[in-house]
Amino acid sequence: MIAADLPLKWETPAGARTPSGRVRYRGPLAAAGRPLHLHLGFDGAGPPFLDVPMDRQDDDTWTAEVPETDGHVLLDGAVATEDGEWDNNGSANYRLWLGVDPVDAHVHARERGLGAMGSESLRVAMASGGMTHALVSWQDNRFVDAVADGVPWLTRLVWVSPGGPGPDEVRRRLADGAVGLKLHPTYDGYPADTPDLDPVLGVAAEAGVPVAVHTAPGPSDPDLVRRLAERHPQVPVVLYHTFLGHPEGRRRAARHAQELPNLHLETSWCRAAEVRRLIDEVGPDRVLFGSDAATDGPLHIVRSPPNIELVENYNEGLLTLARQLSPGTLRALLEENTRRLFGVPAPRPAAGEAPAPIPASRPTWGARRAEDG
Repeated sequence: MIAADLPLKWETPAGARTPSGRVRYRGPLAAAGRPLHLHLGFDGAGPPFLDVPMDRQDDDTWTAEVPETDGHVLLDGAVATEDGEWDNNGSANYRLWLGVDPVDAHVHARERGLGAMGSESLRVAMASGGMTHALVSWQDNRFVDAVADGVPWLTRLVWVSPGGPGPDEVRRRLADGAVGLKLHPTYDGYPADTPDLDPVLGVAAEAGVPVAVHTAPGPSDPDLVRRLAERHPQVPVVLYHTFLGHPEGRRRAARHAQELPNLHLETSWCRAAEVRRLIDEVGPDRVLFGSDAATDGPLHIVRSPPNIELVENYNEGLLTLARQLSPGTLRALLEENTRRLFGVPAPRPAAGEAPAPIPASRPTWGARRAEDG
């Protein structure tokens, strides 16, 4: 079973007067009974070089106080015993974002273990990117149910196609905690604008949840997704990948989003420069970060050689964006847009931790359009 909690977590103690924080560790070395040390570096300046002793807590977790984080956006680290045993997250290391609780809007799990799209691969990948939450889907909804059961950092989407599940099952799954629908016209073999999807899109409209759609050449083309969105203006539609193909398709997808207020863009397999362009084209509130993890297995986020157009990996691209975007735009991309659109709550603080800001409740799409004028 996939681990219920990610092994490393960043906490900001309530009442902290200095730009400091605390790292809490609950990974495989926590029960070793030997003193632990956190080895870390700030803002991608690896390999981890700062050695911070950790203290054992009553709940058998370990914490390390990290002073003087002011001016930094993230830290990368690993945990070690004094006699040289390491937990470096399966050679992917751990990443923690400071002041942001990132949400990956696009992940998959189709099997157990550390293979491509394995559930343990997903855990390693999320920890290596500093993701604190993710929206998971796969064609086998029952398997996704089992993977996400009892895992607070995973939230389900319901995979649907013209062949099923039908409206009643979709309603049941949404009532049971799923927060949206997932369409993959290429994988399931149907045009994205087929009227056969209208009954389940009607359920999405009733429930006020978004629909995420794989976009690529052929049956998943953004032009077809636009037609689907035009028929269902009350349903927020997220174009996964924005377009998985020639850059011309991304420009068309962005134009569609400019013209239809219920279209949103997701950035898996987009380079940092492309993400910035999409934000410039449609605005910072319409672009969501996603990774398509763990398509490339446990090292999906830190793949070397790079897996995004053979130019950069996700952690390299995100670090570039952290240096280029304003704090508010970065937070919108990494967290706020996905939490708001899909109704994903902010993480609950640990005991003694300052409470996270509570996001605005998710209105129906019609109400959101009225708010936008």
